[in-house]
Amino acid sequence: MDILSSECVRLLPIDSMEVFLPGLELERYPAAAEEGPALESFETGGGLAIDDLSAEESRWPGYVARMSELGYAAVSALPLRAMEETLGALTFLHTETAALSAEDRRLGQALADAATLCLLQQRELRHYRTLSEQLQTALDSRIVIEQAKGMLAERAGVSVGKAFQRLRAFARGSNRKLADVASGVVDGSLDSEVFLRSRRR
Repeated sequence: MDILSSECVRLLPIDSMEVFLPGLELERYPAAAEEGPALESFETGGGLAIDDLSAEESRWPGYVARMSELGYAAVSALPLRAMEETLGALTFLHTETAALSAEDRRLGQALADAATLCLLQQRELRHYRTLSEQLQTALDSRIVIEQAKGMLAERAGVSVGKAFQRLRAFARGSNRKLADVASGVVDGSLDSEVFLRSRRR
């Protein structure tokens, strides 16, 4: 977002910009979440060009008041959109009543599209990282469970399948996760003899 902001200000005839991403608070880009062109652009998936922001006071009273206090007189909003999904919006701010030219709007939308692709890639990467962590956790749990099964089978003189049944029954009876019970058996923090004896009765 920092790179996007600096490039937009460098390449476009604007004085500043804001980024609107629903559900994500960006301290440096406090775009209004309750009203304003960014929210409208996000909801409609289309762009807006407001040449004179003061004329929109009845439409967005809070937003217009805030922008006026900051010294901005005009705004353009473009969606952060990919296919049918809109992730957020960019607002380009002007201190004078003006609007972006058609050429500048095309450039602004190209920058917005590039930012959208980055956001989608980041989301996909985060998804695969989460999935990888979940799979690793499942694998680690499986290894511990297999170790516990072998230890209980050897101690009780039963098959590995029977040992697993006892391990699972104890976990259910004590309302604990199977992986936690198995870990307790392996590290010795759980006295396996307690539930082995209870199953022999």
